[in-house]
Amino acid sequence: MIDDDLAVVPAADVFLRHVRFGRDQAELTTRTYAGHIALYLRWCIRTGRHWPVAAEELGLFVVWLKFGPKSVTGIERPTGTGLVHPGPGADPVREPARVRNVLTGVRQFLLHGITTKTVPSSVMAQLYEVAESWDLPEQARGEDLTGYRMRPRHRVQVPRKNGERATDREIVELFRRLRRRGHVRGGRRTGRLPVCGRGRRGTVRRSSFGRAGGGGTRP
Repeated sequence: MIDDDLAVVPAADVFLRHVRFGRDQAELTTRTYAGHIALYLRWCIRTGRHWPVAAEELGLFVVWLKFGPKSVTGIERPTGTGLVHPGPGADPVREPARVRNVLTGVRQFLLHGITTKTVPSSVMAQLYEVAESWDLPEQARGEDLTGYRMRPRHRVQVPRKNGERATDREIVELFRRLRRRGHVRGGRRTGRLPVCGRGRRGTVRRSSFGRAGGGGTRP
């Protein structure tokens, strides 16, 4: 991988070789990672930042990705300063899901840099923060008894489309409410409770109110 000055970026090359051969990822996956890293390095160069320690300002990177046109974020040198100044009501150039994927790739790149000593270990605290794990299902918590987990500091909210799978947190919150209302006791349901079924493509949806054992329904 090369930067705007056509100079090879060794850390990026090492990471991409690790993805392709160390993790045995597909060539297309490796190419996707390369695109994510290229955007990050481009942002650092064009905004005067040192890439190993620019993680604390990933929030500005998100703005650059979200609103930066191709003339600013593309491979060609920008005609202006390379900065992005979105005003009120500006339309985003990239979808939230695309921005989130780029952030994920950049985090993986920097984490690998911490492992290979090309990125300071202090960057870990710039990438992740400590969060409570009570909202995770038991399978996700595993044997961890601390009640805490690492969560990315910089996140992008992606609107969920109709019919998409419910998140683990939503499912846990549903059972918490049912337990408070007396519908679930000791892991078993009692009386009337909302019936959640699997829709198309494995989505979890609320369909009706029924009695335990198959009794009638009510609106």
